[in-house]
Amino acid sequence: MSTEKKTFLKSTGRFSLATIVSRILGLLREVSFAAVFGAAGNMDAFVAAFRIPNLLRDLFAEGALSAAYVPVFTEKLKKEGVQKAFLVTSSVFSIILVVLGLLVVLAILLAPYYVKYYVSGFGDDAAQMALTVRLTQIMFPFILLIAFAAVSMGTLNSIGRFGIPALAPALFNVVMILSALYLTRYFNPPILGLGFGAVIGGGGQFIIQIPQLLRNGYRYEFRLDFRNEAVRKIFKLMLPAALGVAAWQINVVVATIIASYLDVGSISSLYYALRLMHLPLGIFGVALAAVSLPEISGLVASGDIKGAASAQRFSSRMVIFLLLPSAAFLIGAAEAIVSTVYQRGNFTWDDTVNVALALRAYAIGLVFFGLVRVTAQVFYAFKDTRTPVKISILAVAVNIVLSLIFIRPFGFAGLALATSISAIVNFSFLSFHSHRKAPPPDSFGLLRYFLKILMVSFIAGLIALMVSRFILGEGTEIAFSQAVLATVIAGLIAGSIYLIICALLKIDELEQLKNLFK
Repeated sequence: MSTEKKTFLKSTGRFSLATIVSRILGLLREVSFAAVFGAAGNMDAFVAAFRIPNLLRDLFAEGALSAAYVPVFTEKLKKEGVQKAFLVTSSVFSIILVVLGLLVVLAILLAPYYVKYYVSGFGDDAAQMALTVRLTQIMFPFILLIAFAAVSMGTLNSIGRFGIPALAPALFNVVMILSALYLTRYFNPPILGLGFGAVIGGGGQFIIQIPQLLRNGYRYEFRLDFRNEAVRKIFKLMLPAALGVAAWQINVVVATIIASYLDVGSISSLYYALRLMHLPLGIFGVALAAVSLPEISGLVASGDIKGAASAQRFSSRMVIFLLLPSAAFLIGAAEAIVSTVYQRGNFTWDDTVNVALALRAYAIGLVFFGLVRVTAQVFYAFKDTRTPVKISILAVAVNIVLSLIFIRPFGFAGLALATSISAIVNFSFLSFHSHRKAPPPDSFGLLRYFLKILMVSFIAGLIALMVSRFILGEGTEIAFSQAVLATVIAGLIAGSIYLIICALLKIDELEQLKNLFK
């Protein structure tokens, strides 16, 4: 294994380990939500209200801002040194403070006017609509704090620091768990406590990164330097990147709007399923994407296009190797997994069945969600944010059309299925156009590799299905110990078979991971 690949895997490993901690806490967060609120009306209101700042987070923070900021910062770092690059960081912090600060104030004041269009299905329930508006007003400052956290993460990742930025969301999850278990007791209705918890957690996600920024020599100074060439380049790239990166959140928003017209609990079922799907996506897909952006940006800035293509191909193969079997396991053992994680308190077996149905539909697109994140980094490294925009618009259109088609035969699960298919469309077009930027050594090599891993994953997933069904039996009331046993045994057997077959097929990625662990 080359030194570059070893370094890349080590960085990904650090990011993934920190992300594992965060995602486990994220699961505990959802467990606490499910136990306290179940999949009922108040939880629907919270999920719907949080969708709006989450959409803007992708538009102005973790998605578009990172995509535009990291390549420019990396180029500045390589050509002019760390102190000049830090001046750009201060300018970006200052502009965010002023612009997003104003946006937050306006959003809070105008919430009663726009929320009613966002969850129009709540129109017949005045109390539900009022609660959604109030939660939206409480949680909107989250976007400002998470934008600060995103700039901090992009800066630290660009200078080779991945652990603390990846661990930052863990603090958010801890705050949300404590809010669900304790803070909600002091509010009426209790769900308001989650709204305040989201804001506190967003602030913590930023604050935890400040010490490492300072240790690496960063000192903040207020600079509204709109004339700075690097700053102008960032915000010029950011607008189209916002539309491109936000495709995922727009798809989720579309699903929320349509689901607001369905039975109570539909929005919550999609939310809980999405959280489970995000566990492997965050540990593997997001980690590989976060590490690959500064890596590919540095290679492009150095003029090594062949190296950039190789890095992108390596990232894509790792995503396939890790996420395809993850998807197979989620599909095969869905009821066991959902029951283990959520079924307690106000969360019933009927809720488990509904969430499992949505989880299977989301899992179909899991590997493509990861591939979209990794492949998009090629365009951002080349400072091309327009091409992903055009492709994202197409993917969003596909999602809307399919959502309206699938809603009748499949109900809320059809919305998840439409989102998965739109991710497949998104990746297909991104992959085709990325080859023009950084041509791969073998045009169809990734497809052949995908089909090979798909075959192995199908076998593993089928075994997970049979094992979990055998342990769970035909009962409708599953004991917690029974669900845990089904999840663990199915995962161990299916995972072992996947690894054994990969070893027999001499899959390179398995050998690389083994060497790294050694």
